[in-house]
Amino acid sequence: MANMQGLVERLERAVSRLESLSAESHRPPGDCGEVNGVTGGVAPSVEAFDKLMNGMVAEFLKNSRILAGDVETHEYQEDRNDLVISETELKQVAYIFKCEKSTLQIKGKVNSIIIDNCKKLGLVFDNVVGIVEVINSQDIQIQVMGRVPTISINKTEGCHIYLSEDALDCEIVSAKSSEMNILIPQDGDY
Repeated sequence: MANMQGLVERLERAVSRLESLSAESHRPPGDCGEVNGVTGGVAPSVEAFDKLMNGMVAEFLKNSRILAGDVETHEYQEDRNDLVISETELKQVAYIFKCEKSTLQIKGKVNSIIIDNCKKLGLVFDNVVGIVEVINSQDIQIQVMGRVPTISINKTEGCHIYLSEDALDCEIVSAKSSEMNILIPQDGDY
């Protein structure tokens, strides 16, 4: 983490240097003055920008992608019933945003699942360690195949939750929601 903080500080210093170079280089177009001993070269701000993009910024973007690798995102999917997350890790978070008329299956065990602003979404998952959150959505169907400790439903119209035998001790919290059904297994049926 200290390594990342140092990288961010270096990036901020470089950006402020770039801004000061840009402020100093208000010259007529084509008159770049002298850059590194060469007259008529590229503008200092362009050279500084290229150095940033090839050096520290590239390293920062690479590291930020690695850090964000724990979030599996599905956004703006429509009329898709073949969405599957099969390679999961315990630290992963699944974030599902603005999906319509789609079905997502999550195999394995994940940290948490967030469904945000979706319509007519079906979610089937094995196990969740933390929480499944449904926010600002309509007509959501969730099937728990394994275990989940908590399901939170907020500002949602129409949510059907199918619990497994192992998930009967699940805590379900709701706020500002309507049309919710919790279905539990009984004699091989719900």
